Amino acid sequence: MIIIHPMNPTHPTWIEIDLSAVANNCANIIRDTGTSLMAIVKGEAYGHGAVEVSRAAMEGGASWLGVARFGEARALRQSGIRAPILVLGMVTASEVDEAITSNVTLTLHSLETLQLFSARARAARQAVPVHLKVDTGMGRLGVFAEEIIPFTRQAQAAGGIYIDGMYSHLAAAEGQNPFNEIQCRRFGLAVRAMEETGLRPRWVHLANSAAAFFLPRSRYDMVRAGNLVLGLRIRIDQPLPNSYRPALTWKAQLASCRLLPSGWSVGYGANYITSREEFIGVVPVGYGDGLRRVPGNQIIIDGIKCPVVGRLCLDQLMVRLPRPYPLGEEAVIIGQKGDSSLWVHDLAALYQTSQVDFTTLIHGRVPRIYI
Repeated sequence: MIIIHPMNPTHPTWIEIDLSAVANNCANIIRDTGTSLMAIVKGEAYGHGAVEVSRAAMEGGASWLGVARFGEARALRQSGIRAPILVLGMVTASEVDEAITSNVTLTLHSLETLQLFSARARAARQAVPVHLKVDTGMGRLGVFAEEIIPFTRQAQAAGGIYIDGMYSHLAAAEGQNPFNEIQCRRFGLAVRAMEETGLRPRWVHLANSAAAFFLPRSRYDMVRAGNLVLGLRIRIDQPLPNSYRPALTWKAQLASCRLLPSGWSVGYGANYITSREEFIGVVPVGYGDGLRRVPGNQIIIDGIKCPVVGRLCLDQLMVRLPRPYPLGEEAVIIGQKGDSSLWVHDLAALYQTSQVDFTTLIHGRVPRIYI
């Protein structure tokens, strides 16, 4: 991923990340939920840039950072970030020693991880902080709720393990799914059992971005948010409150604008034929950058939504324009120009995928400019 400071559109295409929006969104989450915040920055903060987003999130009041792998935590530590970091996924045997010395919190989710973490921590003479993962219905990592007490006691007896938290993950929080209540009930039973035996850790967390909004009972001590931190909608068809701002815009420069005659073919497969004389622009963005090769793509030029015509190319797209525009005219892929806007949720709806699936797969060759 190319990082450029300050903003300077010297590239054919670039992404602008508004870090003040990230900080603002984090402050809003903390205010609206009344809890602490773990900002989820895995997958390069879903394509936005993990280091920069992490710093902005902490400025906005985030208490924790969440990543999927230890390598992501290492990169944050190497950048000078000292905030608590939870690795939500697997840590390999070869990474445990470095994780311990880096003061990174690991997910304890099985007997195997218990034995591994305990052995390495005792050898290092330094306790490894962990959060217990409870499987309430996601079917990935974790112990069952009814196993939580004996498992916790086994972890305590093994030595070298400091249990600082416990958590689970909701499978369908974005919708009005009755399974949410099943998972909340299962997790609540586990938390209650820990409380009644005096084993409840400092941090208990269940809510993701959607649950933080729609399931207040899931908030506990902290919410884990990714979409909300970045100003992405929780539900594609439901706007966020106006106080939340999208962090990402994507722009490009017009590479060419030509008047093509009627009956002229455009793009691979020659499946678009001009019906009359048409101004056809070329923009240096394609599926190699993260757009998807499906019908219905649009971009904004001069405040006007213009249809992409012909097949999307690896590095370029062709667009039908209402009039001629000069070389270098700004094209908006994601963002707003005048009264027209195209946001991440619009493309996610077109591509029939999630917003973070789309942003995470925007290629690293597209420079990120932090403003």
